[in-house]
Amino acid sequence: MADVMTTAQRSYNMSRIRSQDTKPEIQLRNLLISNGISDFEITPKHIPGRPDFYFSNRKTAVFVDGCFWHGCKDCYQAPKTNAKFWKKKVSTNTARDQVVNRELKSLGVKVIRVKEHSLKSAPDKTIKHIESKLSQDQRPKVLDLFAGAGGLSEGFMRAGCEMIGHIEVDKNSCETLTTRMIYHALKARGKYEDYKKYVLGKLSREELVEKYGLQRDRNSVICAEIGKDNYKKLIREIRERLNGQQLDIIVGGPPCQAYSYIGRARDENRMRRDSRNFLYRYYVEFLKAFQPKIFVFENVPGLISAGKGRYLKDMRRLMKKAGYDTGYKILNASDFGVPQSRKRVLLVGWNKYSKMEEYPDFPKVKRQYKVKDFFVGLPKINSGEGKTIQRFSKRSDLLEKLRIMNPEFGLLLDHLSRPNTKQDLEIYRLAVTAKKKGQNIKYNELPRRLKTHRNEDGFLDRFKVVDASAEGSHTIVAHIAKDGHFYIHPDLRQNRSISVREAARLQTFPDDYKFEGTRGPQFRQIGNAVPPMLSEVIARELIKYL
Repeated sequence: MADVMTTAQRSYNMSRIRSQDTKPEIQLRNLLISNGISDFEITPKHIPGRPDFYFSNRKTAVFVDGCFWHGCKDCYQAPKTNAKFWKKKVSTNTARDQVVNRELKSLGVKVIRVKEHSLKSAPDKTIKHIESKLSQDQRPKVLDLFAGAGGLSEGFMRAGCEMIGHIEVDKNSCETLTTRMIYHALKARGKYEDYKKYVLGKLSREELVEKYGLQRDRNSVICAEIGKDNYKKLIREIRERLNGQQLDIIVGGPPCQAYSYIGRARDENRMRRDSRNFLYRYYVEFLKAFQPKIFVFENVPGLISAGKGRYLKDMRRLMKKAGYDTGYKILNASDFGVPQSRKRVLLVGWNKYSKMEEYPDFPKVKRQYKVKDFFVGLPKINSGEGKTIQRFSKRSDLLEKLRIMNPEFGLLLDHLSRPNTKQDLEIYRLAVTAKKKGQNIKYNELPRRLKTHRNEDGFLDRFKVVDASAEGSHTIVAHIAKDGHFYIHPDLRQNRSISVREAARLQTFPDDYKFEGTRGPQFRQIGNAVPPMLSEVIARELIKYL
C-alpha cells in the first residue's frame, strides 16, 4: 500500500473519515437488532471512549475496531510510504484503546472489542460471542399500570428492562400488548419470521405460544380494571410472577380524561364526580406492596390544576407516606426527538434504596429531521384507501436508525385512511391550500355551503393540517378515532386525514408494531399512548439510579 498524498491532502481526507455510522457499525447494529438485542445506546458522550454500542443496564461497552486504524495483528499492512507517520498514528490509536479499556474496567464496565474482519467473515460467531458476554440476569424489572397499548413498556424494553406485567382495562389495548410481548419473545429467540407469519395470517398467536412456550409472555398482560374490588388480587398476581424477585420500577398513569382541560370543559360537573380522579390511590397501593426503587407517573398537564391542585397535592402526600420523595415537570416530547409537540406531566418518585436524590435531568435530543421525514416510504393513498398489509415504497436511513422502519420486517401495517364526504374533502383542500400560504383555516371563514354548525365563535380551528415542515406536529390525541378533521394530511394530492400508520409514526411506534382491532380502536390506542422514543429516554436515565 503506497501513500501518495500530500500532507494537506492527507489531513483533509482524514478529517472526512466518519467516526460514527461506518459500514461495520451499521452491520453490527442491524445484526444486534435482528437477534433481539436492542437495549443499547449509540456512542453515548457520557461514557469514556464513546463506545459504538453501550448497554447501560448490563454495564457493557462494545467497540467495532477497524482493522487498519486499530492495527489488527491478523490483517494490518503498513503503508510503504510515510511509514513513520502511519506507525505513530496507529500506535496512538491502539494505546488509546488500552487506556479506554482500563478506564471502563475501573468503572465496572465490561468491554467487548469486535474486529472488522471477524464481523465480515463470521457474523454469526460474532453475535454469539456478544450474546455470551451480555448477562441477562441484571435486567431491571418493571410493572406497567394502566398500560394502554404499551408505549411506556416499549421504551423500557428497548432500554433493557424486563416487563413483569401490564395491567390494562381496554380489551383492544390488551390484545395489542399481548401481540407485542410475543413479538419481543420471538425476536429474542431468533424466530422473527414466525412473527411475520402471524401478521400475514399464516399462524395464530396461540399456535406461536404453544410452539415456543410463550405462556409467560402472553400472561404478562392482565386485562382488568384496577379498583377497590380487585387491586389486592392484582397485587397477588404480580407477586406470584416475581417469584421472590425485587420489582425495580413501576410506570404508568391513570386515564387522563378526568384531568384534561378538554374533559373538564365538556363535562357539566367539570369531572369532579368522575371516579378516575382517584385511581392514583390504587397506584400508591402498588407502591406500598412492592416498594420499587423508582416510579414514573405520567399524565396530562391538566393534572396540575385539576381540582384546583388538590389531586396532585394529595397523591404526592400519599406517595410520601409510602416512602417516596417526588418531583414533577411538564416535558414536551418534541424535545426528546419525537416529531410531535406533546406536553405531559412526568412525576417521578424515588425511595431511600435508589441512588436518586433529586428529579432527574432527562437529556434532550438534538436533531434536524422534520415531520415530513416520518412519512417517507409510505405509499400515496387517497381518502378511504390503503391496505392492512403492504410494503413501503422506499427505505429511509433516518427511520431505520430511529428504529421506525425495519427492513428485515419489510412490511407496513395498517396504512389505512378513513373515508370522507365530498364536503369534508373540499374543506381539506381549502385547509391545505391555506397552510401552504402559512395560514390556518378558521371555521367562520368557510363558505356558507360548507358550514354544518351554527357556532362560529368557539372552536374555530376544528380543521387543522399536520405541519410537514415543523419539527413536531400538533398533539395526536384519542379523538382522532372519531374524525380526522384535526389531522389533515399535508399533501394536497392525497387529500385526506392521516392514516393509522402515519399517526403511529408521529408517535414513534415502529412499523412492525401491530395495533389490534379495527381502525377506530387503533387510532384511540395510538392517541392515548406515550411515544416509545420518549419513554426510552426516560428509561435509560432512570436505570442509572437503580
